[in-house]
Amino acid sequence: MPRPLLHGIRKSMQWLTVSLGVLTLAVVVTAVDQGTSLEGRLLPSHLRGAVPWKTISADQMEKGTTAPADTNVIIQIPDDASQMTLDVLTGYRGRDIRFWGYCFPEDYDRDSALSKRQFPGTIFLSHKEREMRLEQQMNLRQENFTVEEDLTEEDLNQERTYRGAIRHQQEIFRGGTSCYLMTEQPLPIGTDNDKDRANSAVERDIGSDAQNADTDADGIKDGPETFFLATNPVLRDSDGDGLIDGIEDTNRNGHRDNGETDATKWDTDGDGLCDGICKVDKGRRLRGEDKNINGVLDEGEFDPLLIDSDGDDILDLQEVFVCELGGGTEC
Repeated sequence: MPRPLLHGIRKSMQWLTVSLGVLTLAVVVTAVDQGTSLEGRLLPSHLRGAVPWKTISADQMEKGTTAPADTNVIIQIPDDASQMTLDVLTGYRGRDIRFWGYCFPEDYDRDSALSKRQFPGTIFLSHKEREMRLEQQMNLRQENFTVEEDLTEEDLNQERTYRGAIRHQQEIFRGGTSCYLMTEQPLPIGTDNDKDRANSAVERDIGSDAQNADTDADGIKDGPETFFLATNPVLRDSDGDGLIDGIEDTNRNGHRDNGETDATKWDTDGDGLCDGICKVDKGRRLRGEDKNINGVLDEGEFDPLLIDSDGDDILDLQEVFVCELGGGTEC
């Protein structure tokens, strides 16, 4: 990227994320193709034309696409799209990536918006952007703070507002909405019509079915598997221990809770026996802790969360070896 343009983009992002002075904004919204797409301009006058534009159509949102970095992006959410959170819309990238934007109101009027000292819609900020903004505000406070002028009741309650601060307003995104977006890194964006908390771009990338909330039918939705449990949404048994993911995640909430085995580990307690039942010795033997792979500790089974299930100071694996050496067939 040419140095002057890179400098211009950096200055633009700095200006947008530090001050966001509404008086220096130029907002121009033009309907194209009989209203099927929108282009907007939201830049200070000296940077207008320096940053490229991209319109993401409703069809592209349904299929899943990528919002490019350092680009003015207009997003059109399909009319029939299911409502989504900001995290779902942006593939849960907001904790690591700075981005911001705003959504146009249904009754948007350009001339009316230009005449007011405010944005024409509701603003959204990524988690990372909010963190960076708070840090900038706190640094500004430290630089300008004096006991004589600034030690007020408002300061003590940490409620002081800073010039240039903006408030996060938009969290739920509904069908038929058009939004503006600026991001520092590419974002996977799309709709979530199967309501599994993974948008169509994410599902395209991981190979899951965007029309099926639980692609591998293991009892856990694709989104929680991908983002929280870290299992594979297209494999029923992600760690290959003989237990399907929905049995290891007993309450199927997409998180490993107390008393649950780890659906990403073949051997949760590290005792050498897999959590379920697995082939060993080149497939000649079956060995494991949950012999009937039902996710319940039954009589005669070892506890997959303890290396010494019965507390006799003999490790579970050692007990299995002794049993097998003695000719046992159900060890």
